Amino acid sequence: MLASCALGAADWRPPKLTECALHPQIESRIIKDVSFWGDAGISEDVALSVCAFCDLGAQDAGKENCNKPQRVLIQNGTVYLNNLVASQYLGPFEHIGFLVELYEASQVYQLPDAEFTYWFGDNAPSYTMIKEGSGDTTWPWPPRSGSSSSSGSSAGKRQAVPAVLAWSKWDANSALVVPYSGAFRCSPDSWDSLEAQLEALAATNWTERTEVAFGRWNGFCTHYIPWMRTADGEVMKCPRTHLNTISAAHPDLIDAYDLSKGKPVPLAHQNKYKYIVSTDGWSISSKFDKYLLMGSAVLKAASSRYGYYYDALQPGTHYLPFMVNSSADIVDVVRWAKANDGAARAVAEAGRRFALRHLSRPARLCYLARLVRELAGKMRYTPSCSRRQLCVPLVHELRFLAGYERTHKSCRYNEVLLRYGADDPAAVLPLSQSSQPSAFTTAPASPGSGAAGSQEPGPGGVYATPAANLEEIRRLHEGGTAWPRDDQEQQQQSGRRRRQRRQKQRQLQQLQLRQ
Repeated sequence: MLASCALGAADWRPPKLTECALHPQIESRIIKDVSFWGDAGISEDVALSVCAFCDLGAQDAGKENCNKPQRVLIQNGTVYLNNLVASQYLGPFEHIGFLVELYEASQVYQLPDAEFTYWFGDNAPSYTMIKEGSGDTTWPWPPRSGSSSSSGSSAGKRQAVPAVLAWSKWDANSALVVPYSGAFRCSPDSWDSLEAQLEALAATNWTERTEVAFGRWNGFCTHYIPWMRTADGEVMKCPRTHLNTISAAHPDLIDAYDLSKGKPVPLAHQNKYKYIVSTDGWSISSKFDKYLLMGSAVLKAASSRYGYYYDALQPGTHYLPFMVNSSADIVDVVRWAKANDGAARAVAEAGRRFALRHLSRPARLCYLARLVRELAGKMRYTPSCSRRQLCVPLVHELRFLAGYERTHKSCRYNEVLLRYGADDPAAVLPLSQSSQPSAFTTAPASPGSGAAGSQEPGPGGVYATPAANLEEIRRLHEGGTAWPRDDQEQQQQSGRRRRQRRQKQRQLQQLQLRQ
């Protein structure tokens, strides 16, 4: 009896959460993004129109092909992947970090059924832009069914775009913004790693720090800078190259150079400066989140792009903005900070408090859970693996990535696999639960596989992913064609159903005539 009780206690897991609280402005970002679809919501044919993005027969090395979108389906709390990225595109943590964080969110929270696409480029795709004035989107792949959501009206066009998640966006884009999870948790100098070093970072007192604005980065300029203007009416200069000139002219105030002109300094050592400079890279800076942890006042260049939490930041309170009045106004900002040391220190402390409270891993998991819940409310169908040609349980994919030569160092997989994967029943599900013959997997669907809890754990109580499944995932990745055209499949099934209905109607009419 005692042994049985002890075993039960050892296997106990807290129930998954259903609610959590976010900063009000961060919560508002979710509501605003999801409200794009209005009352009409997202139909299945709209969700599947993303399948037309990838044409396996007409790939162009100079264009975005099948290397950016990751299709995701959530059913009964389990996360599945509906396509597998070709192996030559695997490795960067932009993609993998999101998968790891989404899996952890699914283990901490009870996620509702939903379907979406994660875009792991530096910017939200141009395909989901909102046209000025009309509110129409630029989505070039209208749903195949000709439903009301694909009508020619402005409202119809607004609805006829699938849910696409990205870690950077701008106002004229319908993408749903999410954390840049790879930079938050995967890289050696990730946000989570720096948070673990908080005692050491905080040991450098404010009074010991050098009164210079410091910055280091690779020297390049993103494509949208020429579209921006400062308050003086001038086109904004490229921050990462223009700051070389300003630093050379004001060495007593600014030491902000690209790496061709300045020596690199490890991120964890940059807190010896009172002021740290942040600029966009190809999109929002993945270091800005980390700079807020440093206990230095962050000087942030103006930008039209934003991350998931930017609405909650207040300029002058959490950071000091520059390139607002002119492309050279950073000089005035640093002079103000030196002349108002107490106020500059207050900005540094407020930025750090904000980061610790609202950018931590629990806060990020809460954000993903809240976003999925709001998005699920827009689904006008029930997402199901039975209607998809490929459904790979995410825990399978993470175990594959953790052992694959191109990806095993891309993130810290065991943080989630050891904590959650060992007792995750989804680990023994087949790769596809489709009732239709699949062109993408040879793994047979076992009886009762529709429910995650129908499988039994193996030795030691561990749900181990079968080796055959991992080998099949490797084959699919390396084959480079695991992009099912579920839109065509559903169109064909709809056609078959229509033909069957017409045939039944004719049979009924003939029967009535004979009577």
